Amino acid sequence: MALRIEKTVQVNQPIEKVWALLTDPRKVATCVPGAKITEQVDDKTYKGTISVKVGPAVSEYSGELQIVRIDPENFEIELLGKGQDVRGRGSASLKMTGKLRVVDGGRTEMTSVSEVNLVGIVAQMGARVVTEVSNVMFGQFTKNLQARLLQPEGAPDDPGAQVKPVKATDVAWEAGKRLFRRDS
Repeated sequence: MALRIEKTVQVNQPIEKVWALLTDPRKVATCVPGAKITEQVDDKTYKGTISVKVGPAVSEYSGELQIVRIDPENFEIELLGKGQDVRGRGSASLKMTGKLRVVDGGRTEMTSVSEVNLVGIVAQMGARVVTEVSNVMFGQFTKNLQARLLQPEGAPDDPGAQVKPVKATDVAWEAGKRLFRRDS
């Protein structure tokens, strides 16, 4: 299943601070629930995992993220990602382009366009459900990103912090409520 997902959000931080965070995959991973960078292969390639909890079972995906293009003058970045379910139940690939711009009084607007290809169990949920789940996940990411941007400059990452898996049941419940509200 192929999807195109476009997201825009504004944060009350200067563009340079947002750019510094978003161009560091290790820092971005701390904003994605259940995500962890496990290895830096080179200056543009990273390996990592993401855990998703469905009821009592936890699924783990392993993959690679590559920074394909970075344009600091225009605040643009392009990423490629690919991953496999460690139990062989599916895979995903991603091409994402992100852009920052200054808006109203020094706020920063982040826009991302992602082309996602899903194979396996996740793809069976259908485009509508996957889109709603991505909306909920983006909301969680945005909340975590804003909290991270409020940390003092140079605040250490907590490498010992336990990576908590994404609770897919909570995400699916929220997505279901959104779908139901739209159909009403």
